[in-house]
Amino acid sequence: MKSKLSIAIKIFIFLFIALLIAVGVLVYQVKKELPNSEVIENYQPISPTVIYDINGNQLDIITLENRAPVHISEVPMDVQNAFLAIEDRKFRTHHGFDFMRLGKAVLSNVTGSAKEGGSSITQQLAKNAFLSPERSFDRKLKEALLAIEIERRYTKDEILENYLNTIYFGNGSYGIKNAARKYFDKEPKDLTIAEAAILASIPKSPTKYSPTKNMKNAIERQQVVLAQMYKYKFITEAQYEEALNQKIVLSKNSDLNADLNEDEQISVSNNAPEFTSIAISEAKRILKINESDQKALFDGYKIYTTVDLDMQRAAYKAFHNNYNLKRREKLNGALISMDPNTGFVKAMVGGKNYRKGDFNRAISSTRQPGSSYKPFIYLAAIQQNIPMNTVIEDSPFTTPGWSPNNYDRKFRGGMSLLKAIEISNNVVPVKLLQQIGIDKVEKIWRDAGIEGGDFPRDLTLALGSITTNPLNMAKAYSAIANGGYRVKPIFIYKIENKYGEVIYDAKKEQEKVKIYEPEDVALITFMLESAVKYGTGQSAKVFKNGQLIPEAGKTGTTSDYGSAWFTGYTPTLVTIVYVGNDDNKSMGGGMTGGAAAAPIWKNYMQTVVNLEGFEVGNFAFIDDYIKSKDLSMRDIDLKTGLLDTDNMDKRTALFKVGTEPVELQNKYRMGLEGFF
Repeated sequence: MKSKLSIAIKIFIFLFIALLIAVGVLVYQVKKELPNSEVIENYQPISPTVIYDINGNQLDIITLENRAPVHISEVPMDVQNAFLAIEDRKFRTHHGFDFMRLGKAVLSNVTGSAKEGGSSITQQLAKNAFLSPERSFDRKLKEALLAIEIERRYTKDEILENYLNTIYFGNGSYGIKNAARKYFDKEPKDLTIAEAAILASIPKSPTKYSPTKNMKNAIERQQVVLAQMYKYKFITEAQYEEALNQKIVLSKNSDLNADLNEDEQISVSNNAPEFTSIAISEAKRILKINESDQKALFDGYKIYTTVDLDMQRAAYKAFHNNYNLKRREKLNGALISMDPNTGFVKAMVGGKNYRKGDFNRAISSTRQPGSSYKPFIYLAAIQQNIPMNTVIEDSPFTTPGWSPNNYDRKFRGGMSLLKAIEISNNVVPVKLLQQIGIDKVEKIWRDAGIEGGDFPRDLTLALGSITTNPLNMAKAYSAIANGGYRVKPIFIYKIENKYGEVIYDAKKEQEKVKIYEPEDVALITFMLESAVKYGTGQSAKVFKNGQLIPEAGKTGTTSDYGSAWFTGYTPTLVTIVYVGNDDNKSMGGGMTGGAAAAPIWKNYMQTVVNLEGFEVGNFAFIDDYIKSKDLSMRDIDLKTGLLDTDNMDKRTALFKVGTEPVELQNKYRMGLEGFF
């Protein structure tokens, strides 16, 4: 028996020692990752975050212009104790963290009961000052070790002062002084116990417990704070009863800006407000910061966005100078410009009067794209080896409950697919969709990484009856422009912390996945080049050094002129423009994609192609396949699709080798001579 007991003791001792060694190793590894003593000594409560464009130009500074720090001596003990009672009642006696509270928190989280934070005020300060916001055992250990170091270097009053000056109280208010002024129009020294308990309630959830947004929740949380203050003898019973019965009267200015997007309250510049807003949102996602937590951004980050400030200015100018947008107050629109090879978003206009916090139409406006969706119908046909010289009859056609018509309500008889896309014919793509099937078109759309949206299961799809947004159109067109690869839009390409360390690199997020065959996108690109050269997209022609640049694109106009689009691309840039009223009401006759959207696209791109360092490039996937003889060119007659012989309705077309026409246009007119 003694022998067994002895063995058990030895095993226990061995395991205990092993555990100590493991913990020691872990602590050693974690300590190496902690800020050094100099960093801790020179800690500043709030550090601005700077946002840059892709060329290193400063876009914005994220900071607090109304910072109002207060010395701990100006904060009455009752106010201090309100925070201690709810956040860390043993603050004055522990050495960094409360073992009992931390143990209870761990147990409740393990068992799945009501979650407790377990973090002392010193730990919260350590996390806010030096650590990332993710929840992990590793971070909690760092937090505990830093708390001990902070307690060693600073007095309790200094720690509490830093804490009270940096915590977030909602409505753009950071620090106890700003909060007291915001909600009660008082200095901290003039706060009552009841008011102090209200303020102590807010940091747990600034949105949920904000008295300006939900007084009921705020009072319920205040009562918990007061009960804790009484329980732990921070206040007497008489003070407790008096505070419970005090009516909370907010300052008349307390609800100012309460409903504004808080991105607006912390931005210094208006260089590119769309990018400031999205950079803040994306940074929170990347850094795993709670969406409502603004204070975590004040940590000296350097956020490098993908926007090119010169291109952004060109986009603003194109909108500002547009005749239709200037003369029609309610008319609005959006632009998004993206590198199809990297996914880097280079420019974005959320609306003609966009400001931070406003509705960003480039990423959030859902519209029907109209004819700018037709290229995906033709791409599906190409995938089925239906060449661009295929002739379909442009004639009256009825499907259950619907008879498609052309823009000018005329029918032109037989025409090739190339001719149909050039003039944006409606009947031909509807008949083509009926032939190839809706499933194949939807696969093209979804393969580009587009989720959700209203996707009709009928032939109106051929005329763009889906609902989508400019960002999705940019994704879909990018997969064509880059030779057939799915691309993920990227707004931030790098983030550095305040120590200059790269903590995020976008290269790790982008994966190259082929979704379309390069030969197929070469063919649809060739067709869309023709639409710009000869068809409805002619008003989008862009020149450099007197030469038409390689560009492809498609106009789009919805029924009753609800939206007008131009969706176009060069080898290095996809740009989507839409124009429309926000209520989706008709813009009036003549407001087509070619008349309303294409001029904005042209003016923007004309500036961009002349920017120093901008490379227009070539559609290499077309040239390469022609050189390799996988694709070949033929001159065809646009009406018959046969080889041209009379130079009338002549157009150069591109074919997969083996699908080229071999018959002459005049075959039937010349009898047997046409064969020779």
